[in-house]
Formats: sequence, structure tokens, C-alpha cells
Amino acid sequence: MAVVPGAGSGPATANIAAAAAAPGAPNRSIGRFPDGHDADSLCTDFVVQPATTLPEGAAPGATNIKVAGVAEFAPGQTVMIGSGSASETAVIGSVGTAGSTRAGAPTQVGDTVIPVAATAGFVVGQSIAIDSGANQETATIALVQGGRGGARITVNAPLKIAHPAGTPLAGSGITITTSLTRAHPRGAVVTTELPTPGAANKYSNPRAAR
Repeated sequence: MAVVPGAGSGPATANIAAAAAAPGAPNRSIGRFPDGHDADSLCTDFVVQPATTLPEGAAPGATNIKVAGVAEFAPGQTVMIGSGSASETAVIGSVGTAGSTRAGAPTQVGDTVIPVAATAGFVVGQSIAIDSGANQETATIALVQGGRGGARITVNAPLKIAHPAGTPLAGSGITITTSLTRAHPRGAVVTTELPTPGAANKYSNPRAAR
């Protein structure tokens, strides 16, 4: 077992690497998965805890958190949200889809292209919620674009409601079994069980049967 500060080494998706490198991110460990499997490859025999971020933060009382990625998270896992004295733990009830951002400009009824602050986590074919409360509507993503022209999401049907700049757009996120007790800022890290020096590490994400 080794403690991995920051991005570290070992298998990781882009979202996991970004979360690990975020300011204040907790150290994570890499160790042999306790299923006894040994393929003589560090790439498959060793794992690190899943990690992601809250692109738009989270409010006290929330039971659903919008995250940049959901890879390797699963119901029943205990996650730590935030870091240091600003952290808290929760148990995952269900895992939905990734993505959380805000509209970069107002949109009108009939629009299909939504300028956004960022597109991380969103994928074609995904259902997203736009806005909240009485103004909320859902849409299916037809195209995700960045680069020249700015970050934007194209939906497959015209919007039914006008939305102001700053309107939230998100996937279904991760639902937790208890309410958050504190606010968490944009970019806060979400990770599963941390290293447990002097005791066996906990890896609650099972590998597929081989």
C-alpha cells in the first residue's frame, strides 16, 4: 500500500485525476484490491479510491449532489465530501449521471443551443435538468462542444421555457441517504474511504467477476 498525494499514480480517469489535484484534496491510497486477483500487472491488480468534484458546490440539507463524474461510485459506499475540518461523510443511496454547470447566457423559448460555463461530465444522449422549481425542464443532449465558439450543449428538442444566464444544468448526480450538514464550495472533492494507516484499506467498489 502507498499513499498517493495529489494526482499520484495508478489507474485514473480524467475526472479522478482532476479531483485528486484539486487544492486541499485529501491523500488517497493505492493498494491491491482484496479479491485476491493477481495478473502481475500494476495497472489491473491495484486500485485507488474513486474521486470527483462538486463543480457548483452543494447546499446544507441537500440529499443529492451534482458531480463532475460518477465512474467507480456505487450504492452503499461511504464518501467523504470536502476536506479537512470542512468535510463530512455520507452513504451513497443511488448513482445517476454526471455533469453540473450553469448557462453562460440567457436562452429563449425555441433555442436548442445552450452556452455553458463548462461541459465536463456531460455526454450525448444524457438527460439533463435545466433550471429549478417551476421553471425546470428536462432535455436530452444531442451534442457537447467546446473550443472555438465556447462551451455549449445542444439539446435535441427546442426549449419550452426561457432561462436567464446562470441557470443550473445538471445530470441526476449522486443521491445520499442523509442530508448534508454544511455548505460545500465549488470544486469540493468527493472521494470514497480514505487510507486507514495501521488497518486494512476499504475498497467498497467490487470488480466484475472474472
